[in-house]
Amino acid sequence: MRFLFTTQPLVGHFHAMVPLAQAVKDHGHEVAFATGEGFCRIVKQAGFDCFPCGRNWFSSRDTFADLSEWPAIQAAVSHPAIQQIWGFILGFGPQMADDLIELMSRWKPDMIVREPVEFGGYVAAELFDVPHASIKWAVYITPRHGCVEPLTELRLRHGLPEEPGLESFDRYFVLTTMPPSWQFIDPTPPVVSHRFCMPPFDHSIKRDLPAWVHTLPDQPTIYATLGTTFNQAPDRFQALIAALSTEDFNTIITVGESMDPAQFHPLPPHVKIEQYIPQTLILPYCDALIFHGGFNSLHSALWHGLPVVITPLEGGDQRITGQQCVGLGMGVMVEGEPPEPEAVRSAVKAVLDQPSYRQRAQELQREIKALPSLSEAVQRLEILARTHEPQVNEHLL
Repeated sequence: MRFLFTTQPLVGHFHAMVPLAQAVKDHGHEVAFATGEGFCRIVKQAGFDCFPCGRNWFSSRDTFADLSEWPAIQAAVSHPAIQQIWGFILGFGPQMADDLIELMSRWKPDMIVREPVEFGGYVAAELFDVPHASIKWAVYITPRHGCVEPLTELRLRHGLPEEPGLESFDRYFVLTTMPPSWQFIDPTPPVVSHRFCMPPFDHSIKRDLPAWVHTLPDQPTIYATLGTTFNQAPDRFQALIAALSTEDFNTIITVGESMDPAQFHPLPPHVKIEQYIPQTLILPYCDALIFHGGFNSLHSALWHGLPVVITPLEGGDQRITGQQCVGLGMGVMVEGEPPEPEAVRSAVKAVLDQPSYRQRAQELQREIKALPSLSEAVQRLEILARTHEPQVNEHLL
Protein backbone atom coordinates (compact mmCIF):
# COMPACT_ATOMS: atom_id res chain seq x y z
CA MET A 1 0.00 0.00 0.00
CA ARG A 2 0.96 3.65 -0.42
CA PHE A 3 0.79 6.03 2.54
CA LEU A 4 1.20 9.78 2.06
CA PHE A 5 2.09 11.81 5.16
CA THR A 6 1.36 15.54 4.94
CA THR A 7 2.97 18.15 7.18
CA GLN A 8 3.73 21.83 7.44
CA PRO A 9 7.46 22.44 6.77
CA LEU A 10 8.27 22.75 10.45
CA VAL A 11 10.75 20.54 12.27
CA GLY A 12 8.59 19.83 15.30
CA HIS A 13 5.53 18.98 13.22
CA PHE A 14 7.57 16.58 11.10
CA HIS A 15 9.30 14.96 14.06
CA ALA A 16 5.94 14.08 15.61
CA MET A 17 5.09 12.02 12.51
CA VAL A 18 8.35 10.16 11.88
CA PRO A 19 7.94 7.20 14.28
CA LEU A 20 4.58 6.24 12.77
CA ALA A 21 5.85 6.76 9.22
CA GLN A 22 8.85 4.55 9.97
CA ALA A 23 6.61 1.86 11.47
CA VAL A 24 4.44 1.90 8.32
CA LYS A 25 7.58 1.63 6.19
CA ASP A 26 8.90 -1.23 8.34
CA HIS A 27 5.69 -3.13 7.61
CA GLY A 28 6.62 -3.12 3.93
CA HIS A 29 4.48 -0.25 2.69
CA GLU A 30 5.52 2.63 0.45
CA VAL A 31 5.77 5.85 2.42
CA ALA A 32 6.28 9.42 1.22
CA PHE A 33 5.87 12.88 2.71
CA ALA A 34 4.38 15.98 1.12
CA THR A 35 5.58 19.35 2.42
CA GLY A 36 7.22 22.61 1.36
CA GLU A 37 10.01 22.25 -1.18
CA GLY A 38 12.73 23.72 1.03
CA PHE A 39 11.91 21.25 3.79
CA CYS A 40 12.20 18.16 1.59
CA ARG A 41 15.93 17.83 2.30
CA ILE A 42 15.13 17.40 6.02
CA VAL A 43 12.59 14.69 5.16
CA LYS A 44 15.05 12.91 2.87
CA GLN A 45 17.77 13.01 5.54
CA ALA A 46 15.37 11.08 7.76
CA GLY A 47 15.08 8.39 5.08
CA PHE A 48 11.79 9.18 3.35
CA ASP A 49 10.75 10.17 -0.16
CA CYS A 50 9.31 13.65 -0.36
CA PHE A 51 7.03 15.51 -2.77
CA PRO A 52 7.25 19.34 -2.73
CA CYS A 53 3.74 20.58 -2.05
CA GLY A 54 2.30 23.77 -0.62
CA ARG A 55 4.02 27.08 0.07
CA ASN A 56 7.78 26.99 0.28
CA TRP A 57 8.31 28.82 3.55
CA PHE A 58 10.68 26.68 5.61
CA SER A 59 13.26 29.46 5.82
CA SER A 60 10.76 31.99 7.17
CA ARG A 61 11.57 33.25 10.68
CA ASP A 62 7.90 33.91 11.47
CA THR A 63 5.24 31.35 10.60
CA PHE A 64 2.52 33.84 9.66
CA ALA A 65 4.19 37.22 9.08
CA ASP A 66 4.66 36.71 5.33
CA LEU A 67 1.06 35.65 4.69
CA SER A 68 -0.88 38.21 2.68
CA GLU A 69 -4.01 36.83 4.37
CA TRP A 70 -2.69 37.42 7.90
CA PRO A 71 -3.86 41.03 8.48
CA ALA A 72 -7.42 40.11 7.45
CA ILE A 73 -7.35 37.04 9.70
CA GLN A 74 -6.18 39.12 12.65
CA ALA A 75 -8.97 41.60 12.01
CA ALA A 76 -11.61 38.86 11.77
CA VAL A 77 -10.54 36.76 14.77
CA SER A 78 -9.49 38.06 18.20
CA HIS A 79 -8.24 34.91 19.93
CA PRO A 80 -4.54 34.28 19.10
CA ALA A 81 -4.87 30.47 19.06
CA ILE A 82 -7.86 30.59 16.71
CA GLN A 83 -6.00 33.12 14.53
CA GLN A 84 -3.25 30.58 14.05
CA ILE A 85 -5.63 27.83 12.95
CA TRP A 86 -7.24 30.24 10.48
CA GLY A 87 -3.74 31.04 9.22
CA PHE A 88 -2.91 27.38 8.66
CA ILE A 89 -6.25 26.80 6.88
CA LEU A 90 -6.52 29.90 4.69
CA GLY A 91 -2.84 30.82 4.41
CA PHE A 92 -1.32 27.42 3.73
CA GLY A 93 -4.27 25.15 2.97
CA PRO A 94 -5.24 26.28 -0.58
CA GLN A 95 -1.89 25.72 -2.31
CA MET A 96 -1.25 22.52 -0.35
CA ALA A 97 -4.60 21.17 -1.47
CA ASP A 98 -3.96 22.23 -5.09
CA ASP A 99 -0.57 20.52 -5.17
CA LEU A 100 -1.83 17.39 -3.43
CA ILE A 101 -4.70 17.05 -5.87
CA GLU A 102 -2.24 17.13 -8.76
CA LEU A 103 0.07 14.68 -6.97
CA MET A 104 -2.70 12.23 -6.11
CA SER A 105 -3.85 12.02 -9.70
CA ARG A 106 -0.52 10.37 -10.56
CA TRP A 107 0.89 8.87 -7.33
CA LYS A 108 -2.45 7.50 -6.01
CA PRO A 109 -1.96 6.90 -2.28
CA ASP A 110 -4.18 4.44 -0.43
CA MET A 111 -4.29 6.75 2.59
CA ILE A 112 -3.30 10.20 3.77
CA VAL A 113 -1.93 10.73 7.29
CA ARG A 114 -1.84 14.40 8.31
CA GLU A 115 -0.55 16.40 11.24
CA PRO A 116 -3.10 18.47 13.17
CA VAL A 117 -2.64 21.85 11.44
CA GLU A 118 -2.14 20.62 7.87
CA PHE A 119 -5.56 20.86 6.21
CA GLY A 120 -4.80 20.44 2.50
CA GLY A 121 -4.41 16.69 3.01
CA TYR A 122 -7.90 16.44 4.47
CA VAL A 123 -9.43 18.27 1.49
CA ALA A 124 -7.52 16.25 -1.11
CA ALA A 125 -8.39 12.96 0.58
CA GLU A 126 -12.07 13.86 0.64
CA LEU A 127 -12.00 14.77 -3.05
CA PHE A 128 -10.38 11.45 -4.01
CA ASP A 129 -12.45 9.38 -1.55
CA VAL A 130 -9.25 8.25 0.17
CA PRO A 131 -9.37 7.57 3.93
CA HIS A 132 -7.42 10.01 6.05
CA ALA A 133 -5.95 9.81 9.53
CA SER A 134 -4.34 12.35 11.83
CA ILE A 135 -1.78 12.36 14.61
CA LYS A 136 -2.97 14.23 17.70
CA TRP A 137 -0.64 16.39 19.76
CA ALA A 138 -1.17 17.15 23.46
CA VAL A 139 -4.41 19.02 22.72
CA TYR A 140 -7.02 17.93 20.17
CA ILE A 141 -7.11 20.65 17.49
CA THR A 142 -10.46 20.72 15.72
CA PRO A 143 -11.80 23.38 13.33
CA ARG A 144 -15.24 22.86 14.84
CA HIS A 145 -14.13 25.24 17.62
CA GLY A 146 -14.08 28.65 15.96
CA CYS A 147 -12.78 27.56 12.55
CA VAL A 148 -15.78 26.17 10.68
CA GLU A 149 -15.87 29.24 8.43
CA PRO A 150 -12.32 29.04 7.01
CA LEU A 151 -12.40 25.26 6.54
CA THR A 152 -15.77 25.55 4.82
CA GLU A 153 -14.24 28.17 2.53
CA LEU A 154 -11.35 25.79 1.76
CA ARG A 155 -13.75 22.93 1.04
CA LEU A 156 -15.94 25.01 -1.27
CA ARG A 157 -12.91 26.36 -3.12
CA HIS A 158 -11.96 22.81 -4.07
CA GLY A 159 -15.42 21.61 -5.02
CA LEU A 160 -16.48 19.87 -1.82
CA PRO A 161 -20.04 20.50 -0.63
CA GLU A 162 -20.84 22.67 2.35
CA GLU A 163 -20.81 20.65 5.57
CA PRO A 164 -21.95 22.82 8.50
CA GLY A 165 -20.95 20.28 11.16
CA LEU A 166 -17.73 19.21 9.41
CA GLU A 167 -18.74 15.61 10.07
CA SER A 168 -16.09 14.29 7.67
CA PHE A 169 -13.20 15.88 9.57
CA ASP A 170 -11.22 13.27 11.55
CA ARG A 171 -13.93 10.71 10.90
CA TYR A 172 -11.67 7.71 10.21
CA PHE A 173 -8.77 7.46 12.67
CA VAL A 174 -6.93 9.70 15.16
CA LEU A 175 -3.72 8.49 16.78
CA THR A 176 -2.58 9.89 20.12
CA THR A 177 0.54 9.07 22.13
CA MET A 178 -0.44 10.77 25.39
CA PRO A 179 -1.03 8.71 28.56
CA PRO A 180 -4.57 7.77 29.65
CA SER A 181 -4.40 10.29 32.52
CA TRP A 182 -3.97 13.09 29.95
CA GLN A 183 -7.60 13.88 29.20
CA PHE A 184 -9.62 16.96 28.30
CA ILE A 185 -13.35 17.45 28.58
CA ASP A 186 -13.30 20.14 25.89
CA PRO A 187 -12.54 19.65 23.12
CA THR A 188 -13.47 15.98 23.31
CA PRO A 189 -11.46 13.77 20.93
CA PRO A 190 -13.54 11.87 18.35
CA VAL A 191 -14.61 8.25 18.91
CA VAL A 192 -12.00 7.10 16.38
CA SER A 193 -9.19 8.14 18.74
CA HIS A 194 -6.71 5.45 19.84
CA ARG A 195 -3.63 5.62 22.10
CA PHE A 196 -0.33 4.04 21.09
CA CYS A 197 3.20 3.98 22.46
CA MET A 198 5.40 6.11 20.21
CA PRO A 199 9.00 6.95 21.18
CA PRO A 200 10.13 10.53 20.52
CA PHE A 201 12.08 11.32 17.36
CA ASP A 202 14.43 14.30 17.01
CA HIS A 203 17.38 13.36 14.79
CA SER A 204 16.48 14.89 11.42
CA ILE A 205 18.72 17.83 12.36
CA LYS A 206 22.05 16.06 12.67
CA ARG A 207 23.73 16.87 15.98
CA ASP A 208 25.84 14.82 18.36
CA LEU A 209 25.94 15.10 22.11
CA PRO A 210 28.55 17.75 23.02
CA ALA A 211 31.67 16.34 24.66
CA TRP A 212 31.28 18.63 27.69
CA VAL A 213 28.13 16.76 28.74
CA HIS A 214 30.29 13.89 30.00
CA THR A 215 32.25 16.21 32.31
CA LEU A 216 29.35 18.03 33.99
CA PRO A 217 29.76 18.55 37.75
CA ASP A 218 27.82 16.31 40.13
CA GLN A 219 24.83 18.62 40.68
CA PRO A 220 21.29 18.92 39.26
CA THR A 221 21.13 19.41 35.48
CA ILE A 222 18.41 21.55 33.91
CA TYR A 223 17.65 21.60 30.20
CA ALA A 224 15.77 24.57 28.72
CA THR A 225 14.26 24.93 25.24
CA LEU A 226 11.67 27.05 23.47
CA GLY A 227 11.26 24.57 20.64
CA THR A 228 11.96 25.02 16.94
CA THR A 229 8.97 27.09 15.73
CA PHE A 230 7.95 29.90 18.12
CA ASN A 231 11.46 30.29 19.50
CA GLN A 232 12.42 33.82 18.37
CA ALA A 233 12.35 35.11 21.94
CA PRO A 234 15.75 36.43 23.07
CA ASP A 235 14.17 38.22 26.05
CA ARG A 236 12.74 34.90 27.21
CA PHE A 237 16.14 33.21 26.95
CA GLN A 238 17.76 36.10 28.83
CA ALA A 239 15.22 35.65 31.62
CA LEU A 240 16.03 31.93 31.85
CA ILE A 241 19.76 32.67 31.95
CA ALA A 242 19.24 35.28 34.66
CA ALA A 243 17.13 32.83 36.66
CA LEU A 244 19.69 30.04 36.61
CA SER A 245 23.02 31.86 36.49
CA THR A 246 23.22 32.20 40.26
CA GLU A 247 22.25 28.62 41.12
CA ASP A 248 24.31 25.47 41.57
CA PHE A 249 22.70 23.80 38.57
CA ASN A 250 24.20 22.57 35.33
CA THR A 251 22.13 24.61 32.88
CA ILE A 252 21.86 23.58 29.22
CA ILE A 253 19.91 25.83 26.83
CA THR A 254 19.19 25.34 23.13
CA VAL A 255 18.04 28.37 21.13
CA GLY A 256 17.26 26.90 17.70
CA GLU A 257 18.93 26.83 14.30
CA SER A 258 17.97 30.41 13.42
CA MET A 259 19.51 32.06 16.50
CA ASP A 260 23.18 32.68 17.32
CA PRO A 261 24.13 31.46 20.82
CA ALA A 262 26.93 34.05 20.90
CA GLN A 263 24.40 36.83 21.49
CA PHE A 264 23.91 35.53 25.02
CA HIS A 265 27.60 35.54 25.98
CA PRO A 266 29.38 35.97 28.35
CA LEU A 267 27.99 33.15 30.47
CA PRO A 268 28.96 31.62 33.80
CA PRO A 269 30.79 28.28 33.43
CA HIS A 270 27.80 26.19 34.51
CA VAL A 271 25.54 27.58 31.73
CA LYS A 272 25.96 26.05 28.26
CA ILE A 273 24.13 27.26 25.14
CA GLU A 274 23.87 25.39 21.83
CA GLN A 275 21.64 25.78 18.80
CA TYR A 276 20.26 22.26 18.89
CA ILE A 277 20.80 19.04 20.85
CA PRO A 278 18.46 16.07 20.27
CA GLN A 279 16.44 15.70 23.44
CA THR A 280 16.65 11.93 23.22
CA LEU A 281 20.41 12.37 23.76
CA ILE A 282 20.45 15.09 26.43
CA LEU A 283 17.43 14.32 28.64
CA PRO A 284 18.89 11.11 30.15
CA TYR A 285 21.46 13.42 31.81
CA CYS A 286 18.82 15.85 33.12
CA ASP A 287 16.77 16.25 36.29
CA ALA A 288 14.14 18.69 34.97
CA LEU A 289 13.01 20.41 31.77
CA ILE A 290 12.07 24.04 31.22
CA PHE A 291 10.05 24.43 28.03
CA HIS A 292 7.41 26.43 26.20
CA GLY A 293 4.55 23.93 26.20
CA GLY A 294 5.26 22.40 22.77
CA PHE A 295 4.18 18.82 22.13
CA ASN A 296 7.53 17.25 21.25
CA SER A 297 9.28 18.59 24.34
CA LEU A 298 6.38 17.47 26.51
CA HIS A 299 6.42 14.03 24.91
CA SER A 300 10.17 13.75 25.54
CA ALA A 301 9.78 14.85 29.17
CA LEU A 302 7.10 12.21 29.72
CA TRP A 303 9.19 9.56 27.96
CA HIS A 304 12.08 10.26 30.36
CA GLY A 305 9.92 10.80 33.46
CA LEU A 306 11.09 14.38 34.07
CA PRO A 307 9.25 17.12 35.98
CA VAL A 308 8.78 20.34 34.02
CA VAL A 309 8.58 24.11 34.26
CA ILE A 310 6.41 25.61 31.52
CA THR A 311 6.80 29.17 30.26
CA PRO A 312 4.27 29.34 27.39
CA LEU A 313 4.85 31.36 24.24
CA GLU A 314 2.37 32.21 21.48
CA GLY A 315 1.66 28.68 20.20
CA GLY A 316 -2.06 28.03 20.48
CA ASP A 317 -1.80 24.83 22.54
CA GLN A 318 1.05 25.84 24.84
CA ARG A 319 -0.82 27.49 27.70
CA ILE A 320 -3.40 24.68 27.75
CA THR A 321 -0.57 22.15 27.87
CA GLY A 322 1.02 24.01 30.77
CA GLN A 323 -2.24 24.08 32.70
CA GLN A 324 -2.63 20.34 32.17
CA CYS A 325 0.91 19.67 33.42
CA VAL A 326 0.11 21.67 36.55
CA GLY A 327 -3.20 19.89 37.04
CA LEU A 328 -1.55 16.48 36.77
CA GLY A 329 1.10 17.45 39.30
CA MET A 330 4.13 17.03 37.03
CA GLY A 331 5.12 20.67 36.74
CA VAL A 332 4.85 24.37 37.49
CA MET A 333 3.83 27.06 35.00
CA VAL A 334 5.45 30.51 34.97
CA GLU A 335 3.75 33.20 32.90
CA GLY A 336 5.00 36.60 31.82
CA GLU A 337 6.53 38.14 28.72
CA PRO A 338 9.26 37.60 29.62
CA PRO A 339 8.80 35.72 32.90
CA GLU A 340 10.39 37.10 36.05
CA PRO A 341 13.71 35.34 36.71
CA GLU A 342 12.85 34.89 40.38
CA ALA A 343 9.61 33.12 39.45
CA VAL A 344 11.49 30.78 37.11
CA ARG A 345 14.11 30.13 39.76
CA SER A 346 11.46 29.29 42.38
CA ALA A 347 9.64 26.98 39.98
CA VAL A 348 12.81 25.06 39.14
CA LYS A 349 13.66 24.65 42.82
CA ALA A 350 10.13 23.39 43.49
CA VAL A 351 10.21 20.63 40.88
CA LEU A 352 13.70 19.59 42.00
CA ASP A 353 13.15 19.73 45.76
CA GLN A 354 9.61 18.32 46.01
CA PRO A 355 9.67 14.60 45.09
CA SER A 356 5.99 14.53 44.14
CA TYR A 357 6.69 16.26 40.80
CA ARG A 358 9.18 13.62 39.66
CA GLN A 359 7.03 10.81 41.04
CA ARG A 360 4.03 12.02 39.06
CA ALA A 361 6.12 12.41 35.90
CA GLN A 362 7.38 8.85 36.33
CA GLU A 363 3.82 7.56 36.77
CA LEU A 364 2.88 9.16 33.46
CA GLN A 365 6.06 7.73 31.93
CA ARG A 366 4.93 4.23 32.89
CA GLU A 367 1.50 4.92 31.40
CA ILE A 368 2.78 5.89 27.95
CA LYS A 369 5.26 3.03 27.79
CA ALA A 370 2.47 0.56 28.57
CA LEU A 371 0.35 1.67 25.60
CA PRO A 372 -0.14 -0.62 22.55
CA SER A 373 2.74 -0.65 20.09
CA LEU A 374 2.97 1.26 16.82
CA SER A 375 2.75 -2.11 15.08
CA GLU A 376 -0.86 -2.25 16.26
CA ALA A 377 -1.40 1.29 14.94
CA VAL A 378 -0.13 0.19 11.52
CA GLN A 379 -2.54 -2.76 11.57
CA ARG A 380 -5.39 -0.29 12.17
CA LEU A 381 -4.21 1.83 9.26
CA GLU A 382 -4.02 -1.23 7.00
CA ILE A 383 -7.60 -2.18 7.87
CA LEU A 384 -8.74 1.38 7.25
CA ALA A 385 -6.95 1.55 3.88
CA ARG A 386 -8.62 -1.71 2.78
CA THR A 387 -12.12 -1.16 4.11
CA HIS A 388 -12.55 2.65 4.34
CA GLU A 389 -14.38 1.93 7.62
CA PRO A 390 -13.87 4.35 10.56
CA GLN A 391 -11.79 2.73 13.29
CA VAL A 392 -14.11 3.35 16.21
CA ASN A 393 -12.76 2.98 19.73
CA GLU A 394 -15.52 1.10 21.56
CA HIS A 395 -14.32 2.44 24.92
CA LEU A 396 -15.16 6.00 23.81
CA LEU A 397 -18.77 5.30 22.83
